Amino acid sequence: MMRRLNFIISALLFSALISTGAGAANSRPSWHPAGYGGGGRFTAIAIDPSNPKTVYVGSDVAGIYRSRDGGNHFELIGKGLESFAVADIAINPAAPHQLVALTEDGLYSSINQGDIWVRISGEIRYPSRFFGSRLLLFTRSSLWIGTDTKGIFKLPLNNLKATPQRVPGLEGFKVNGLTVYEGYLHAGTSRGVYRLEEQSWKPHNQGLSQGSGEITDIAASRNSLYMVEKQSGLFRWNATALAWEGRPVSLRPKPTGYKSLLVHPNNPDLVFIGSHPDNWPHLLYKTLDGGSTWKSILSFQIDPEAPPNWTSTFSGLEEMAFVPGTSQSLFLADWWNLWQTADDGERWYQKHYGLQNTCVNDLKIHPQNPKALYLCAWDNGLMISEDSGKHWRRAMNGVFKDGHAQEIEISPKDPSRMVLLINLRGKQGKIHVYESRNAGASWKDIGFSVPIEILAKQGYVDGMATNLELDPFSDDTIYVGTNGYGVYKTTDAGKTWSPMNQGLNTPFIKGPGALRVHPRLPGTLFAGTQAGGIYKSTNGASSWHRVTTGDRFMFGMAIDPSNPSRIVAGCSGNTLLISNDEGKSWQESRLPVTAFPQLAVFSVAFHPQRPGLVLAGTLRYDSRATEGLFISTDSAKTFRPVPMDIPKVNMTVITSTAGEPAAAYIGFGGTGIFRIELGEKP
Repeated sequence: MMRRLNFIISALLFSALISTGAGAANSRPSWHPAGYGGGGRFTAIAIDPSNPKTVYVGSDVAGIYRSRDGGNHFELIGKGLESFAVADIAINPAAPHQLVALTEDGLYSSINQGDIWVRISGEIRYPSRFFGSRLLLFTRSSLWIGTDTKGIFKLPLNNLKATPQRVPGLEGFKVNGLTVYEGYLHAGTSRGVYRLEEQSWKPHNQGLSQGSGEITDIAASRNSLYMVEKQSGLFRWNATALAWEGRPVSLRPKPTGYKSLLVHPNNPDLVFIGSHPDNWPHLLYKTLDGGSTWKSILSFQIDPEAPPNWTSTFSGLEEMAFVPGTSQSLFLADWWNLWQTADDGERWYQKHYGLQNTCVNDLKIHPQNPKALYLCAWDNGLMISEDSGKHWRRAMNGVFKDGHAQEIEISPKDPSRMVLLINLRGKQGKIHVYESRNAGASWKDIGFSVPIEILAKQGYVDGMATNLELDPFSDDTIYVGTNGYGVYKTTDAGKTWSPMNQGLNTPFIKGPGALRVHPRLPGTLFAGTQAGGIYKSTNGASSWHRVTTGDRFMFGMAIDPSNPSRIVAGCSGNTLLISNDEGKSWQESRLPVTAFPQLAVFSVAFHPQRPGLVLAGTLRYDSRATEGLFISTDSAKTFRPVPMDIPKVNMTVITSTAGEPAAAYIGFGGTGIFRIELGEKP
């Protein structure tokens, strides 16, 4: 009731807001997915047993998607979810409208097919990087929940709002799967298989060699019980010998680790097993005789209509599920795609429509073509759309194939000239900058090295490249901001680079637009820093002086294109700083939400034609739902919330569009890009 009341109040506030200048009277903002569909890590699958066309898919960063047409099209759902890393989803077979989701931050339930979620418990959660496959299990009278450190819990089906009861004995164990066999609940854990007997967990590891104890999955089917040990692969329980029998994969290449298991519900000899995502190559195997012989599954077909990912085949198996009521149809979720097969896994086909599952770092609009969008994505690199986000293509020719694109800059003088900033995990010591002279068709490395040993020993300092700026008076002059090495500059298009940190005492720059070049004053720059506030340079970054007081954490920053003397910067908490005199003085503004340490105003943007219209997006450090999007019509003096019909995932970038009606692209840390229409100018 309280959530509904808050939503109504937000809507009323927004109606009052737009009547004063943000849009036509009585209009409401509308959110439209703008891409890119597909990509990202899919973690869990649940299929409605009463209506197999209803399919739910979980993500590691975006929450939950639902399809009502058997997986051909998906929509983002999950109002009420506070965490978007989904370890598992389960449907109550006795009441299929009722769902349960286990996340990084808690256990949630829904009674309306996932439209609205309520958190049952914050204690019961699963924050491990590698999730299990069947962590939620409905039996006749209970819901069983496996966690990664707190053991196993159960809830009575007649009261899912009751306090979950721990089944003691497996605390500190990582549970990777639950199943029922011969009337007993079995748990596959990081320390072997355990069976629940008279409310006590008993080891069930007969036949396993010493050291073969990390069970990554477990499943039962028609008087058969299987489990997967990470190093050794598949085992089948021999009920006569009362011991596990190894059924190793005999093919080459043989993976060095295994994770996921699926057994046909009516044919216990039909089994699928997958390699662990930690190991390469990623492989899927199938047996028709319970593991005596194996075959590799190699046919994974990409939809030609899908946006390209850096990998074009099966990659990092997470979970598999048979479609209820069918004998040959099943789904598979991996670290890049959702796949479906109709012939017992012989040939798999990509599903992607509506699955906006990616972290966005930057979005730029072509200065001469407003339909051309340039999206910098985590993992997949640079994506380009020429039809306002309906279709996307990858543009990484000459760049590392799995690079994380951080920011792109397009020359307003010559839009065919672009500069791209890339981050690569595990490759410290170099800042990866690329230049294109042919509108992104190919890229040339113009990066530079940095000394790893000078990084400050601070928890929020990671050495990542974060910001890129072109000098408005010379395309050969480029600035790069980093979280740890400060600012670097080149004046010869990347042939030579120099650190420019004199006076920059906190060289920890992070956030969209945390480094800004003034568009009209030569040599004037602003740098928003973590734990140091805002610095200004008037000599091309040769020296800096701090223009704010205190040790604020600063993030996104924007300069008003219609009046560049105005600057807005997002801060930690619920605050912003505003300057109307090019940074000489600053005033504080606050969002109308309760301030707390885990919240930050991360992304900000001015509208290019409407004076006073400012958007502010929020972010949470703890990966829970953020406070959402806010709008101001008085030059950031006051803000009001914008109603959102989509989950409040971290907002990592805001790019306002020119022209009417007022609109913007919002980039999220998980759900891709949405376009929001704000209404006609009154």
